[in-house]
Amino acid sequence: MRLLLTCLIVTALAVPALAQEEATPPETLIQLAELGAPALAAEAPPGRVGRVSLVSGNVSVRVSEEWLDGVLNFPVAAGEMVRTAAQAHAEIEIGAETISLAPESEIEIAKLDNRAMRIAVARGRIGLALRRLGDEESVEIEVSGEGVRLLQPGRYDIDAGTRRIAASAGGALSGGSGAADATIQPAAQDDFVEWCRSRDYDETRLAAPYYVSPYMTGFAELDAAGSWVSTAEYGAVWVPAGLPADWAPYSNGHWRWIAPWGWNWVDDQPWGFAPFHYGRWAFVDEHWAWVPGSFVSHPVYLPAVVAFLGTAGVGLSVADSNGPAIAWFPLAPGEVYWPSYTRDLDYVRNLNLANVADVGVIELDANGDPPLEVFDEHFANRRFASVVPRRVFVNGGAVAQALLNLPGQRLQDAPVLMGSPQVGPAAPRVAAAAPAIARPGRTQWVSHIAALVARGVSRARALQAAFMHRRDADRAPRLHGAHLRAPAYAQSALPRHTILLRVAHAAPAPAHGGAGKGSRH
Repeated sequence: MRLLLTCLIVTALAVPALAQEEATPPETLIQLAELGAPALAAEAPPGRVGRVSLVSGNVSVRVSEEWLDGVLNFPVAAGEMVRTAAQAHAEIEIGAETISLAPESEIEIAKLDNRAMRIAVARGRIGLALRRLGDEESVEIEVSGEGVRLLQPGRYDIDAGTRRIAASAGGALSGGSGAADATIQPAAQDDFVEWCRSRDYDETRLAAPYYVSPYMTGFAELDAAGSWVSTAEYGAVWVPAGLPADWAPYSNGHWRWIAPWGWNWVDDQPWGFAPFHYGRWAFVDEHWAWVPGSFVSHPVYLPAVVAFLGTAGVGLSVADSNGPAIAWFPLAPGEVYWPSYTRDLDYVRNLNLANVADVGVIELDANGDPPLEVFDEHFANRRFASVVPRRVFVNGGAVAQALLNLPGQRLQDAPVLMGSPQVGPAAPRVAAAAPAIARPGRTQWVSHIAALVARGVSRARALQAAFMHRRDADRAPRLHGAHLRAPAYAQSALPRHTILLRVAHAAPAPAHGGAGKGSRH
């Protein structure tokens, strides 16, 4: 039976074994977190998202209780915080609105959706350029735990230290008894106010708002970086200027794992937010054009409008390479974006509202997954896929310096993965129970972890059941399986399901009480 176990594992392995040979008491259960795809959100993820639009000095963003270095185009959603160090400045754009941070300031985006925005100023000083405020919208500033509602567009100067909120350029305030010294006096004329004004712009002089919604974060950068062109096939498109002839979308930037979406694209270009989180890309007349699609008043943020290529949880094999690669390509107009972080059908349809003619055709199968037919589409931009070593991808490395060249046929034949490559970030998320106290004469245990790729759910379950019902209880492998979410729709070929197996078997106690090394079985 041990031989059968060995054969089954060897023949089923489709990826290098994720094994670490070290002694583990039988009471210790190692739970491997699911890193291949973000957990399905209980509710629809944020649809309205801002971006870090300027970084000068040491700027940090707190995401999921972790402070990260703030970089250009980092997405900022409700619940996130931004802070600046001494001598540092930062700027956040949320649609047409701009929040400027003075040195040694800290704010939290306490609430952000299509109807409300609430900014909590924990310390320091900020400037807010509120350019739009609809009848059913509210914008509030919170200082010292009390909120002040902004009643109309204008320029606002908020100082947490003095609890003072000043409004200028037509601004008005309401509420907040004891919250702040709310006035409608002109803001103080000092270096910070001058810096904010130097970053200001006149929205009425921009062409972009005629083609896309001003609620689309990043639209204000488009006019200076390209031009709008009318096409017979796609309508109005935006063409970036001053790029190399071999440039392709999603090739200058890096990937960052951000909850609840998972992998988000962070572009290096100042204009690189709107074209990579909304709309689609098309190769027109030997150059790339961004196609925003039909007008949507409140477009929904996408982490990256791409599909991936390769085997779920693995990637693409590359000749003469030390490991696999990760590949992705921009979706073209009309191609449906299927997220891996939610199965909320209304949300999925809203994601595609501007770029799919009839979103009513977007349906989930009986299992709540995208139908298999979508993975066999033509995919107009597949041949333009960007490919980097897997280690570069998972570590958030710069893509442009690490791009690999793969034959076109290799890209054409690779299976399509929607929403996520099913590969997690580099840092392992492993939680282990406290080790049990070793008792003299007790059997030591050796654990092996192997990733088995079984074709079809029935075979995966049968294989697991066969292992679980070994009669020799004392020496039988003890399996603790965790489904690494390689769903049935993960490939255009026959579906694969990745099962993580923890195989524990008895081994003699090592000399001197050491951990010992066991041979692989």
